[in-house]
Amino acid sequence: MDSPHFATQDWTQGVPSPPRVVIPPPPVDQHGVPDLQINDLHKVDSGSCGFDNTEFLKTVTYNNFWTQQALHDWEYKQRRTAQQILPFLFLGPITAARDPRFLQDNGITMLLAVRDTKIAHSRLLDSKVALELGIPCATVDTAGNQELIAAFPRGTEIINAHLSDLYRQNQMSSAVSGSSMQGKVLVFCETGNDRSAAMVVAYLMGMYPMDLVKAIQVVTAHRFSAALNDSMKVLLQTYASILQAKRDVMRSQQQISATSMENNVASSHSMHHSGRLGKSNKRTLDNDNDEDMANEKDEMMMDGGRFEKREGAAPFSDPLDFS
Repeated sequence: MDSPHFATQDWTQGVPSPPRVVIPPPPVDQHGVPDLQINDLHKVDSGSCGFDNTEFLKTVTYNNFWTQQALHDWEYKQRRTAQQILPFLFLGPITAARDPRFLQDNGITMLLAVRDTKIAHSRLLDSKVALELGIPCATVDTAGNQELIAAFPRGTEIINAHLSDLYRQNQMSSAVSGSSMQGKVLVFCETGNDRSAAMVVAYLMGMYPMDLVKAIQVVTAHRFSAALNDSMKVLLQTYASILQAKRDVMRSQQQISATSMENNVASSHSMHHSGRLGKSNKRTLDNDNDEDMANEKDEMMMDGGRFEKREGAAPFSDPLDFS
């Protein structure tokens, strides 16, 4: 039996795939060198995401926490080694975590393994070399990539906690020896190109004024072999939205607090002035009703803006009958 309706646009019965997250090449300066520097210090508001703020990074890294220019000549064999993403943060594969010369030459003070729970049970990503050198090794274990979105904040906190603890130890030891050592963390997984790369991208977005595109550009500029598939990019995009929402909420609360303080000060001055004139400072019922009506009108106008210039598209339409 023919349907009395017809589709207004093409459609399928399959599950729609998420939109692709395209990462363009980084911008270049006047010399043709990719510009990956982060210089807007006043825009770093990591504290609004629940992590330590910029002053924390400036302190524990001795003001050495900015990204460096990268995009050096890349050789295929470099995928087996680790690269320095930040002055205190390295990214690489398990082979780098098991290389005693690399760990010692670069002053690595902690390893952070990003593992699947199945691999964690088999202990395939353990580093005996790190234990022999006295380097602590932390882990972030998830049952699948979808659980990484909850693990990103945990990984950020692990890195920051290590930097903070080592800084306190240095403060105590430097008073005696006069020397100090900056903390350096190696984040790794099996290949150094998937889970650990996503963890570093999440750290950059949480602690620096970077969006997803800029964070991935910085990571891939230093470690060209890092390959985040579309599902991982969508996951990171969702995490970026969560971070932005937290920052917006914190910014809104700060504005409300500042406005409340200003209103309290203005009210105090008004009461003092009215008292000197001998006038009553009590609000009347008419004042309250007028303000309520004004607020309701403003809310209706703001809510109405959601429907302006919004045109619907019906999925099906009735056939035209010219008989």
